[in-house]
Amino acid sequence: MACLFWAAAACARQGAAGVTIDWRLHSSAVAGTPMLAELTLRDAASRPISGARLEITAHMSHPGMAPVMGAAEERRDGVYDVRLQLPMAGDWTILVTGSLPDGHAINQRIDIAGVRPAG
Repeated sequence: MACLFWAAAACARQGAAGVTIDWRLHSSAVAGTPMLAELTLRDAASRPISGARLEITAHMSHPGMAPVMGAAEERRDGVYDVRLQLPMAGDWTILVTGSLPDGHAINQRIDIAGVRPAG
């Protein structure tokens, strides 16, 4: 599933053990500019999932660009902040990996189309 991210855009993905990940970017996706995103994890009953350990890796859609890595920090129950700075305009893929408190692994892909050039 591809999601175009601009201010306040959101995307939901169903993953491991019925986990839903909502992704929201709080600013425009502009190359070289720090971005704050929010991940919300919910179980199959739509309850927030706290205590997950999540790593974020951003990959450019074409080879040759080094990945951008970061961690997600839990801000409140089931809501995690992610800070990224993508160095180049274009299409990016975000991989969310880690583990849930019950031991299940999480591995989700989120596509970011159209990161704009700075300026």
